[in-house]
Amino acid sequence: MGTVIDTSGGALPGVTVTLTGSAIAPTTVVTDEAGRYLTPLVPPGDYNIAFVLSGFETRTVTGLKLGPGQTAVLDQELALAALSETVEVIAPAPKPPAPRPPPPPRPKVKPTEELLATVCGPRQPPAFSLARGRIVSHRDDTGRQLLGPGDVLRLDISDPDGVAPGQHFVIRRRFQTGDRGAAKRTQEFGEQTVGLAQILDKQGASATAIVVYACSEVLAGDTIEPYVAQPASYTVAAGTPRFDEPARIAFGEYDRTVAANGQLMVIDRGLMQNVHRGQRVTIFRRRQGDALPPLIIGEGVIVTVRPDSAALRIDRVTDAVMVGDLVALHR
Repeated sequence: MGTVIDTSGGALPGVTVTLTGSAIAPTTVVTDEAGRYLTPLVPPGDYNIAFVLSGFETRTVTGLKLGPGQTAVLDQELALAALSETVEVIAPAPKPPAPRPPPPPRPKVKPTEELLATVCGPRQPPAFSLARGRIVSHRDDTGRQLLGPGDVLRLDISDPDGVAPGQHFVIRRRFQTGDRGAAKRTQEFGEQTVGLAQILDKQGASATAIVVYACSEVLAGDTIEPYVAQPASYTVAAGTPRFDEPARIAFGEYDRTVAANGQLMVIDRGLMQNVHRGQRVTIFRRRQGDALPPLIIGEGVIVTVRPDSAALRIDRVTDAVMVGDLVALHR
């Protein structure tokens, strides 16, 4: 399973993903609207995977080894296919127009699979702030508060020593969770990562940055935090669900309390509790009575991991998944 993007970081729906191996007939799936794909179960062995979409270069991964009970997570980036044409000039060329002034310099930014593997989604905020500054506005249009890919931002920097040109920063937005009427000292919050930016230049406590990738809208007031990449490709054993030591769903994206297929929710376990990206999970509820088996309502996979929390993507459900539902991690 994995996600397919283009060179700008945008999701690529409709990519034909073909899995071939000596133990199976060629198996084909197609990426969904978010660029995600998931193949059927296959026997252990060596496999080749081809990613094909009209107008884009074909990518092929060979020699992928799968053992019993393993899941392979393979993200891919497809570049536009090269085009060629011949132009025959049979008339005098017109006088060339006056040269335009050069555009402002921008870095050559190409988001990689590793860079984008863990950008988007909600998380449990740490006990201390990691923010290095906040977004003030668009650099050339100070009245603009809604920003997106390619826009150049003006930043206020709270830690000038922690920001340097060329660095990548995630863009985060905090939102309140739980009881909105609670006293200020007892209020709880979540954070949503809405994009990725790269620093262009810095002068004292001010800086400019370009939006490299946007998961959703970027707003003035959002904060920036140093980006730490996680691997884009890995294998994790399938394991069995541990119902005896469950995690709990704390909140959803932008404090959604209910979620369905393809959506993300945060659980209250992370790296410190031996949770890993790619780990399978079973979502369930306890029935009344100790002797009754758990009521299973869905399955999912861990997509990002923090020290004390993790985000899971819901893959299959039989009922709406809600805040407070339990999650059995596969070990």
